[in-house]
Amino acid sequence: MRQVKVTKRHTIELKETKWDIIIWLGSFIVLGFVIVFALYSYRGVEREMAAQFNREQGLLARQTATGIEQYMHDITNILSLTTHIKSVADGDPDAIKTAVQNVYSSLKNKVVFVFWEDNEGIMRFHHPHQLLPGLEGKDFSFRTYFRVAKELNVPFVSDIILVGGEQYYDIPGRFETFVISFPLKGADGTFHGVIGCAIDLSNITVHYVAPIRPSKTGYVWMLDETGMILYHPNPKWIGLNLNDIIIGLKKQGIKISGVDAIRQAMELKNDGMYEFVFPNYPDTKPVKKLLAFSSVHFLNRRWVTITSSPYSEVIDLMSGTFGNTLVLGSVSIGFVLIATITMLRINRARAAASERNKWADRVLVAHKRMETIFNGVPHYLAMIDAAFTITDANQRLCDLYGLKREDVIDKHCSLDFTDGERICHTKLVEQCFRSGEIVTQRDTRVDIGGKPYFFDISAIPLFGAEGEVDYVVQYAVDITEKKALTEKLIQAEKLAAVGQMSAHVAHEIRNPLTSVLLHSELLEDEIKEMESNEEALELLKIIENEIDRLSQVTDEYLSYARLPHPKKQLVNPQVEVSSALSMLMPELKRRNIETSITCPEKLPNIMIDRGQFKQLLINLIKNAEDAMPSGGSLEISLLGIKDNLLLLVKDTGYGIPPEITRRIFDPYFTTKDNGTGLGLALVQYIANAHDGWVDVESQKGTGSTFIISFPFHKENVSMEVSS
Repeated sequence: MRQVKVTKRHTIELKETKWDIIIWLGSFIVLGFVIVFALYSYRGVEREMAAQFNREQGLLARQTATGIEQYMHDITNILSLTTHIKSVADGDPDAIKTAVQNVYSSLKNKVVFVFWEDNEGIMRFHHPHQLLPGLEGKDFSFRTYFRVAKELNVPFVSDIILVGGEQYYDIPGRFETFVISFPLKGADGTFHGVIGCAIDLSNITVHYVAPIRPSKTGYVWMLDETGMILYHPNPKWIGLNLNDIIIGLKKQGIKISGVDAIRQAMELKNDGMYEFVFPNYPDTKPVKKLLAFSSVHFLNRRWVTITSSPYSEVIDLMSGTFGNTLVLGSVSIGFVLIATITMLRINRARAAASERNKWADRVLVAHKRMETIFNGVPHYLAMIDAAFTITDANQRLCDLYGLKREDVIDKHCSLDFTDGERICHTKLVEQCFRSGEIVTQRDTRVDIGGKPYFFDISAIPLFGAEGEVDYVVQYAVDITEKKALTEKLIQAEKLAAVGQMSAHVAHEIRNPLTSVLLHSELLEDEIKEMESNEEALELLKIIENEIDRLSQVTDEYLSYARLPHPKKQLVNPQVEVSSALSMLMPELKRRNIETSITCPEKLPNIMIDRGQFKQLLINLIKNAEDAMPSGGSLEISLLGIKDNLLLLVKDTGYGIPPEITRRIFDPYFTTKDNGTGLGLALVQYIANAHDGWVDVESQKGTGSTFIISFPFHKENVSMEVSS
């Protein structure tokens, strides 16, 4: 009997071992499948995120190139129009001098000086004459720009040269720049010299290249058509050829890759996006990087603007999130496996009354662990049986709906809840019960408590002993913030495209306006020499005023399209508000608008771009003026709330209809007959660029209050607190 008993016990242990092996093997297979699937998904998302980021870099490169092209086209168009004036083309010295001065007046913010060299290359006149005072009378016929203009009769852009000529060391204040020259050729074909201008390259790079940061450590740089580096954050590389730098890095043993293909693409293509391995200045260690480039074309020159960022900065956040989710998921599956094995052993030992209490304790511990894991998963879980009854739900799901667990468990999915409060997605669960497979529904909108949420929802089958689906776990991942970020990126792409189009349209308008203004000034000089010219001069004055008005409109479009990078400094907000209000006070009084400023005695300074802050104030005050055509009250308040400055601009105008309240900050949206729709869009851009925000409270007929928040300067705040 003892031998039989031992044999029977030995047989039971063999069966237990067999089932344990099967369970463990199946569990590891499932766990491996989950990990492989997660890695595959991660790689796909990583590639898409890198491609999306590089597209954004491409837009930055294109926007930079467009800005430089506009800058250069404005200059070349003015010079071209000037050389086609008959008296200038025929070599009249007085007409040429007047034209040179007019060109400088139109381009003084873009060029260093404008000059005229005669048909022998002798510098006859340059403006302003106080700059480089030894220049007149010098021979510049050896310069390439002069020889090309004389021999080929075409405009020409020089290489980087030393203004004044390296042969003339007696000219004080020389500097490095490049020259654009246009030939002067009379109606009879006689060459009368060249009119040209000198342009400081640093004036272009400081405004269009250096301020742009595509990422935390990314930067923008620029090459010319020969591969010479015109701008780079590393000043030692400026003036060197990219090919020489590549060869030097390879000789040093620095492992780089993909650069030769990019260099060849820059020679053949206007735009492109690539991945390569290269040092990221100031670090000398090569890293994987994303690069996008775009070409700048003007006359005989072609430059290339390049944006580059480390690949790691694009995917760091996603990598960390994925790692945490993978670890938590693995731990959760491991604990679920442990709990499952424990339950199996409890069932096998149910017949043993002597061990019943011990197994009960183990079940309780396992249940506590499972409940802890179930509630600790950072997503929304609900377990549903075949009768569509909720058998369990984690605390996170209950908190989302504002319910207690006892209000959810043992309730029917549809019968015990109203349409707006249903936790189960019945169709998805039903499909999982029928197919016995994981069913997923992505980007599902659910309104909870009047607030929209977006989820990726999966129904996961749990099989019973007979191979049938006993339960379905509804697993929901909140993607609301991710979706909002995606929509924000899409909106950014749209705004960049609209800004580029606006810049192009404004540029096309400015060119003929400049031409009309130049010819009207020349015509005014002619009319002043005639008798009885008062009426003609008055008509010319009207034309010039209308041109100025159109120029202001195009400048407003360009100011938004170029999206200037703020140059922050410590600013006293009360002083700036008072200054802006004083500037606009005559217009406010003329419109019968009473004004007041409310501010506490001590208010910390803010770190902000003073010009952009004043522009924000002017736009808000003018917006309030337009809302009160018959007069009213304008109240400006400054408040310090914790670490933030609140600026409140309140008017008593006709208010904003609720159906358009959220559209007033969209570019080009306006309800005014002569508005551009850019004033409030610029206000929102300036607030966002300084880590702030803007909002509006309004009711139709009772006025509006615009609320803008800016963070205080931290050191300034700490000094205020300590004092």
